[in-house]
Amino acid sequence: MRHDRLILLALAIALGLGCALILLPFLPAMLWAGILVFCLWPIYTKGCVYVRPVLAAGLITLVVAVLLLVPLVHLAMVAAKEARVSQGWVADALQNGLPPAPPFMQKIPVIGGFLADFWNNSADDLGGVVSSARPVIGTVAHTGIQLLFHVTHGLVETVVALLFTFLFFVSGAQMIERIRLVLVRVIEPVMLTELITLVAATVRGVVFGILGTAAFQGILYAIGFEVARAPQALVLAVFAGLISIVPAGAVLVYVPLCLYMIAAGHPVAGILLAVYCFVVVGGADSVLRPWLIARGAALPYAVTLIGVLGGALAFGALGIFLGPVLLALGIAMAEQFARQPRGTWRQP
Repeated sequence: MRHDRLILLALAIALGLGCALILLPFLPAMLWAGILVFCLWPIYTKGCVYVRPVLAAGLITLVVAVLLLVPLVHLAMVAAKEARVSQGWVADALQNGLPPAPPFMQKIPVIGGFLADFWNNSADDLGGVVSSARPVIGTVAHTGIQLLFHVTHGLVETVVALLFTFLFFVSGAQMIERIRLVLVRVIEPVMLTELITLVAATVRGVVFGILGTAAFQGILYAIGFEVARAPQALVLAVFAGLISIVPAGAVLVYVPLCLYMIAAGHPVAGILLAVYCFVVVGGADSVLRPWLIARGAALPYAVTLIGVLGGALAFGALGIFLGPVLLALGIAMAEQFARQPRGTWRQP
């Protein structure tokens, strides 16, 4: 290779690294924006029939911003209110000691007696408990500061992702075409088209199969919690919906809630709520999730679920999408290497 080509190659690599370093801080926001635009693109194209593309992009982005930010603001206000109440309660307990265990605690099935005894013993020796728990309190405080930092960072990242969402709506088609022109120089066109279709189908399956089912379950939990007049019904429903990404994960939310309601003197409401969550919401999850994934994803349900959980553990929330996509691309490459018919190893 001639020296001028080596110099040109080195300059190209340096330029690529420089561009990557510039875009790296915005990469998570850009990926979230790309996922949003991909899911909402049919709505955008229909909106462009009636209004200008810029106006359609702005309206859709505004609606998404309201849907994302209003629940976050509500949760922040509830957390701030509960923090003020908890601070006053803790200060009063440190000064005057813990009151006796609430009567409903003794009525909690299985663990009620243990909890009441632990509460009363702690009330008798509050000073020792505080001294023993001081390292834990320091750790919790440090964790709280980190959590506040992550929440603030998440809000900023959400705003940046919404900005990229608007930009991708306006110029997304041109960007995809230019990326395709670059990739076709290193990947044969037929294979490139198949990989793009595979990624799109996998993201669609995750969005509608995993997140769509979790959102639907969150709505069902909100209805059930409100009808049962559970405390902080909306907040608990949001948590139950988020945990529902894992099959049967919402048990960690509604089982303690039902036990609390039974112990608090509402046994009928607690039992009916448990039946509703287990039969109605659980049955909807068992039927709806595999059906939606089968309609959208290019992977079997088990592989998609492994990709979602493993991706979330490895990359955080964004890994919910990255995990299945990486598994799908890996299986496709393995098929190509093994010279198997395309899609053979990806059949449900």
